[in-house]
Amino acid sequence: MDFKKLLLDYYHMSIEEYETLAKPISEVKLLDPFSISVMPKIVSRIQDAIRRKEKIIIYGDFDCDGICATSIMVKTFQMLNYPVSYYIPSRYKDGYGLNSTNVEKMAKQDFKLIITVDNGISAFEAIETANNLGIDVIVVDHHDLPAEDVAAYAILHPIHSKVSDIVASGGYMSLFLSAALLNKYDDYLVTLAGLSVISDLMEMKGYNRDVVRLALYFINRRFYEPITLLNDNNDIYTEKTFGLAIAPKINSIGRLVEDTKVNKIVKYLTTESKEERLALREWILSIDENRKEKTKEATENLHVSEIKEEAICLKTDMSEGLIGLIANKIISQENKPVAVFTREMNDEFVLKGSIRSKEGFSIPDILKLNKDIIIDGGGHSFAGGISILEKDYDLFKKRFVQFAKHHPFKEVKEETLEISITDITMENYKILRSFGPFGMGFKEPEFILRNVPTRTLSFISGGKHLSTKLSMNSKILGWNIAEEETKKMDYINIIGNFLLTSYKNEFNVEFRVKKIEENTNK
Repeated sequence: MDFKKLLLDYYHMSIEEYETLAKPISEVKLLDPFSISVMPKIVSRIQDAIRRKEKIIIYGDFDCDGICATSIMVKTFQMLNYPVSYYIPSRYKDGYGLNSTNVEKMAKQDFKLIITVDNGISAFEAIETANNLGIDVIVVDHHDLPAEDVAAYAILHPIHSKVSDIVASGGYMSLFLSAALLNKYDDYLVTLAGLSVISDLMEMKGYNRDVVRLALYFINRRFYEPITLLNDNNDIYTEKTFGLAIAPKINSIGRLVEDTKVNKIVKYLTTESKEERLALREWILSIDENRKEKTKEATENLHVSEIKEEAICLKTDMSEGLIGLIANKIISQENKPVAVFTREMNDEFVLKGSIRSKEGFSIPDILKLNKDIIIDGGGHSFAGGISILEKDYDLFKKRFVQFAKHHPFKEVKEETLEISITDITMENYKILRSFGPFGMGFKEPEFILRNVPTRTLSFISGGKHLSTKLSMNSKILGWNIAEEETKKMDYINIIGNFLLTSYKNEFNVEFRVKKIEENTNK
């Protein structure tokens, strides 16, 4: 089988389009930041502030994108040898985005310039307050544009600034400003921007794809400690490691830390002190472990009555930052619409909720159905957030479960590419990766091995896991695929993905099993 042709057909791509997509990394060039029309105005204002020795503060956000964006700007000013302050707001004390209360505090500390990153595009009241107090605000953001512009000194935004019709992350927009100030793209800051694109689930095409390709290239040649330490000093081969191993650890800080200690994560990403970095790493890992334990605890304590319903709606005493993770975990386990609520930290009468769904159950529709009791809310088809009064919880739950009875999930058949066992090779892995990085709007394909005789499969750990060696450097590996159950079937189909692993500098290709199913056609 021609493996490359299989992939070209899957992506409906010509050879010419593929060659553009897979051009050598040396030919990948990032945008000239000064081609963005607003950039000279922004750079001039910052240079004026430096010349006048004005106090500048970077105001970020508590998710991975906002933390990367803040760190990019802080590191940039370190390279310019100009001191700046920074602030990651507490999810619990400050809420999202720039607010008037914090602007007034900054005015008392004599700040003259605020640079918001990954927020600010809708901070109308806060920016008006800043203007009245003689503080200029430069907004660097990527979120949906409001009907009118905020009255900021300048706005740097992928759509508003006509950078592209593809939305970039907040971290990537900060990188453009960094490159304009430094007159170059710094490799470490490019890596942080690539991480931010992955963490914020930006569309994997155009300039987003370019920065992620460069980020993977640099991390595998420079081994930047702030990032590799969060992966146990292991290599980072693909964007999956950014998304599944690095970003969740950074996000856990904003989810669980309820005070301004959240700002220590920026120190971790920007400090030059190895001793300080190692100490902060232990702090990050301990919080991330706490995140995992609390999420597990919440999902293990589901009551039988809740699981029997057509949808799961529950109250928990977990932190607001965890309820989305808990909802994700429950929907993956139970395959039902989920709404998880917790008490609002600053208002004992209000519950904040996170909703998760799949095809067939529309979250916008359930929000409309409950518009008479929802204080605040929004989202898209499969994820949303709301606030309601606690007294309205039982009514919401009744409506939520009733709606699920009439709107069950629809089965969506994932397209798989059929291959043979002989296609699981290092050469084909490299061909697959030449199409990457994969992400939103450019999904990595799943593959299927059909009609595999179970008698040919091997197992390890007393038959608990499928592990069948194919060659010196390839194998099929499936965790928790038990020999006893598998060999009750004569032939199976194996669905999975390619994965590169290494041990003592020896590289192997694994076909990592996602699921198996009986093949009854043989």
